Amino acid sequence: MDSFSDMSGTINKLPLSEAGQTALQSALLHDLGTLPFSPGALISRCLWIISIGAWGAWTHATLPVDDRLDMPEKESIAGVCDLVVSLISPPLCHGDEKAMIVLRRPGSAEISEADACIFRLVRQAAVGRKTAPWAFHVVGPGGIRQVTEHEAPQDPAG
Repeated sequence: MDSFSDMSGTINKLPLSEAGQTALQSALLHDLGTLPFSPGALISRCLWIISIGAWGAWTHATLPVDDRLDMPEKESIAGVCDLVVSLISPPLCHGDEKAMIVLRRPGSAEISEADACIFRLVRQAAVGRKTAPWAFHVVGPGGIRQVTEHEAPQDPAG
């Protein structure tokens, strides 16, 4: 039996236990990472906003970022990050749910400075706002990686 088969029994029993929610999160991240990227697509990077709770998972939005893997234009991405935070705030995200912000993009699982910049902009947009507990992940064909404050410290350039 493979690891997904082991998880599927935990995921299918509602309401989901904490273990079931963790298994569902893992399965969703895996699935997002294995989705193909269309050759010639206008957008290759996107942010997925997903809530996970006892009753399952909900994708609130999939927001396009751009077709580059380098630094995003801070002015344009700041508005997207503000929207992301509004989607993980009440009433859209209930008190018993956790939020996942997933940056889906081609490439390795290594966190680039561009990935860290997007994380910092989301974190900055969340300052002073009530949000569900959230985690930021980078996924793609190269794997899955959670971005934390330790891995994306405050930008020294401001």
